[in-house]
Amino acid sequence: MRSQFSMLSNLRKENRDQARQLAVLAKKVSSLDREVRELSAYNRHLSEVANITLKGREGIIGIGGGGGGINLLSVREPISEKMLARALHSHIKDLGDSVRIEEEISKRLLAGLERRRSIMAHTPSIWPLRGWLTSPFGWRVSPFTGKREFHEGVDIAARYGSPIYAPADGVVTFYGRNGGYGNFLIINHGFGLVTRYGHLKSVCVKVGQIVSRGQKIGYEGDSGRSTGPHLHYEVLVNGIHVNPKRYMLK
Repeated sequence: MRSQFSMLSNLRKENRDQARQLAVLAKKVSSLDREVRELSAYNRHLSEVANITLKGREGIIGIGGGGGGINLLSVREPISEKMLARALHSHIKDLGDSVRIEEEISKRLLAGLERRRSIMAHTPSIWPLRGWLTSPFGWRVSPFTGKREFHEGVDIAARYGSPIYAPADGVVTFYGRNGGYGNFLIINHGFGLVTRYGHLKSVCVKVGQIVSRGQKIGYEGDSGRSTGPHLHYEVLVNGIHVNPKRYMLK
C-alpha cells in the first residue's frame, strides 16, 4: 500500500514537472514567434522605405530548418506530453532559425539603405553658383575662334566674386592653373562622379579637404581665357563628360 502511494506521489511530481516544462516551452515559443513577427514587420518597413527588393532571399532562407517536427494543428488523436514536448522543441528550433534569417535580412537591408544614402549624398544635385546659364553643354561656336567646338560643361554667370558651393559631398583633389580655364578646382565625389570648376577668382578649400553639399568652396571669377566673370562647370561620370544640367536640380 505504501509502495503504491509512493509511486502515485512520484507520478504526480513527474506530471507537475512535465507541466512546468511544457509551460516554459510554450512561453519560449510565444516569445520567439513574437520576435519573428516583429523582425519581419521591421524588414518590410525597411524594404519599403529604402525601395529595396532583397535579392537572394531564398538563399538566406536556406540556412534555416525545414520544419520537420509535428504539426500540432494536424494531429487529431490525443498525444502524450513527451510528444508535445518534442513538437515544441522542434518548433522552437524552427523559430530560432527564422529569427536568424530575419536578422540577416535586416543587416542586408540596412547595408543597402546606408549605401543608397551615401550615393545620394555624393551625387551632385544643386547649382554650384546662384546665377544664370550663359552657355549650355554640347556643340557650340567658340567665342574665341569662331569655330564649332564641343563644350564639355556649362557656363553660369553671376556678379564677380559670387560664392560657389559644393554640389555634393566629396574630396578636393586638385586646385591650380589649368590653361584657358585659369584657376581650376576638381572635387571627387566617389562612385565614379567628379565635378570640375574653371575661371575661379579663388577658393576657400584645400586639396585633400572633405566637403559637404552646400559648403562654400570658392568664388566666381574670370581667370584664364574668359569673356567675362562666370563659372565653367563640368560633371564627369566614370571619366566621361555628361550634361551638368541633369545634376542641377535646385
